[in-house]
Amino acid sequence: MPERLNSNMEVYFGLFGTITTAICVFTAAFLTPDFDFTIHFVSDLGAMQFKSLFSIGFVIGGSLGIPFFIYLERELTNVNHSIRRLATGASIFTSVCVALVGIIPDETYHEIFLIFHNFVASIAFIGSCIYITLYSYLMYKGPKSKLYTGPMFKKLLAYFGFSINIPLILFYITWSSVMEWILFGLIFIWVIITAITLLEFRFFNIAGVYYRRGKFPEALERFEESLKILNELDIKEHPIAETIKENIEYLKKKVK
Repeated sequence: MPERLNSNMEVYFGLFGTITTAICVFTAAFLTPDFDFTIHFVSDLGAMQFKSLFSIGFVIGGSLGIPFFIYLERELTNVNHSIRRLATGASIFTSVCVALVGIIPDETYHEIFLIFHNFVASIAFIGSCIYITLYSYLMYKGPKSKLYTGPMFKKLLAYFGFSINIPLILFYITWSSVMEWILFGLIFIWVIITAITLLEFRFFNIAGVYYRRGKFPEALERFEESLKILNELDIKEHPIAETIKENIEYLKKKVK
C-alpha cells in the first residue's frame, strides 16, 4: 500500500495556484476602466490595461495545477485505473493550456496568435470540464468500492462536478460572456473545494481509516488502544504495529 504520511504540499500548490489566478483575473477586471462582465470575455483582459495580471494569474494557476492533479490521482486509489489515468492525462494537458492562455498577444502576428489563443482557451474550458467529470465519477464510485482507500469525498462535490457541464454547453450555445464567467468561476470553486477536502482528511495507511482534523484526539486514543492490544498479543513487531506507532507519533505532534 502506498505511503500516505508524506507531505501534501502539492495540494497547497493547487490551492495557491487556483486562488492566485482568480485574484489576478478579477482584480484585472475590476481595475480595467469600463470593463463589463456582460460584454467582455475572460480573454479580453489579455489585451487590456492590466494584461500583465491576467498573464501572471494563468501562468501560475496552470503550472501549479499539474502537481495538484497528480496528487489527486494518487489519492483516488483502487478505483477504475483507466479512468484515473485518463482524468490525470486530461488535467495535465489542460493545465498546460491554462498556462498558455496567459501568453500576452503578439501584435506582429495577431491573426496567428488569435488562432493559437482560441485553441488553448477552448481546451482550458472543455478540458477542465472533462477532467472534473472524470474525477467526480471517481469520487462518486470510490466509497462504493471495498478496495477504495482514498478520501471520502462528499457526493455533493461529485454532483457539483457533473453539473459544470451544463454552463459549458450553454456557453457554446449562447456564446455569452456572462455564461463564460459563470463557467470560469465554477471550475475554480470545484478545484478549491477538492483541495480543501484533501487537506481536511488525513490518511493513516490503514485501509478505510479517515479522521477529520477535529477528531485527531479521538484517532490518537483509538490508535493507542490498538497498539496496546497488539502488545498484549505479543505481535508488537508486526508491520501494522509499526504503522500504528508512526500514526501515534504524528497525532501527538498535531494535538499539542
